[in-house]
Amino acid sequence: VIVGGGLLSGCSGRSDSGSDDAPESAETETTTTEAETYSATMPPVGKLELEEPPSSWVGGLGFTADVLTALGHGNGGVGMIDPEFWYQGFYDFLDGVDAPASDELARVTTEDLDTDLELLYELNPDLMAVDPNLFLTTYGLEEDEVEDVQQDVAPWFGNDSRRGQDDGWTTWPGDDPYPYIPIQEYIRSYGALFGEQERSDALLELYDSFISDIRSRVPQQSDRQSIGLINGRHNPDNEAGWFVYNPNSEIEDAWGKRQYRDLNVVDAFDGAYGGKSGVFVDYEGLLEYDPDVIIFHMGVSFLDFRGTNFIQQQRELLNDHPVGSQLTAVQNDNLYVGGSPYQGPIINMFQTEMAAKQLYPGEYGSYPGFGELSEEEQLFDRQRLSAIINGDV
Repeated sequence: VIVGGGLLSGCSGRSDSGSDDAPESAETETTTTEAETYSATMPPVGKLELEEPPSSWVGGLGFTADVLTALGHGNGGVGMIDPEFWYQGFYDFLDGVDAPASDELARVTTEDLDTDLELLYELNPDLMAVDPNLFLTTYGLEEDEVEDVQQDVAPWFGNDSRRGQDDGWTTWPGDDPYPYIPIQEYIRSYGALFGEQERSDALLELYDSFISDIRSRVPQQSDRQSIGLINGRHNPDNEAGWFVYNPNSEIEDAWGKRQYRDLNVVDAFDGAYGGKSGVFVDYEGLLEYDPDVIIFHMGVSFLDFRGTNFIQQQRELLNDHPVGSQLTAVQNDNLYVGGSPYQGPIINMFQTEMAAKQLYPGEYGSYPGFGELSEEEQLFDRQRLSAIINGDV
């Protein structure tokens, strides 16, 4: 394994507020050479060259797992930061698409948000398909431990562009901030590293065509329903209130809430965040801003989370509360399951389709319920996506 630098310089730092000075997307170099080496470049780790495609990998919270599933390598997963957050329900709607059950994958972090280094060494993957700085800032690793993993276990190859990061975000292995990159760049980079360029090209063609069509059909602002994007688990019974997210990230390439940016949503809580990514409000606060539609963020995961249907719980709390029941979204039964923020290309296509129908049924067709779309109601070709994933490009 040969690991190069290749960090991009001159980019401004990441900010949790998603400010306008966020760095622009980087172009990532992806090649498979005539000498049968497998090469790709991705910030922050730079260029990585392998003699053969990785047969096993450790991922993060579902994003790279979805990218690698789309490229036909989902079954190489041996561990993740937390497999519980890899939502796999959409794979059920794709013929022949398989992935390892999340409960069969090792969790390489602890409940206290430390890294289980002993387990990581025991798993001995071929690739750490995750941003090393996520382990440095969130899961307790020190720089010398990250370096040891790279030397003794597997090279790092990942970029955490889910959302803006605060000033404490590290930039290993260099000193300069590095750019956010869009979903398409992950497809290209991992496609090259795994020797799947033909499949990645076909996937990009389908994905870009779908997103372009969705964007071109977004209704005029006056015809868009306003949205309240509310955490699907937190509520006044278990937290300080209802947590409302800003759905309109100003970081163009961040992918955690990408479907709402592509759909150019009208945020009912615009101006309420005080420069943060979200805010707690009580029932009266919900009624003050009164969204036309409420979408429960991470709802697909919280439909059955550790044995509890949090989405049903949220709906009941709103319907049964004297103030909550006055909300326009509650009275019109516009309370919807939202998507996972750990969305690679497969999950993002399903979740963009889902949100489009929830918010703009007049343009994209009504949303009958999760997983209940007939073939005529679908906004992208499931059979073509399945064929690409299964190698029929």
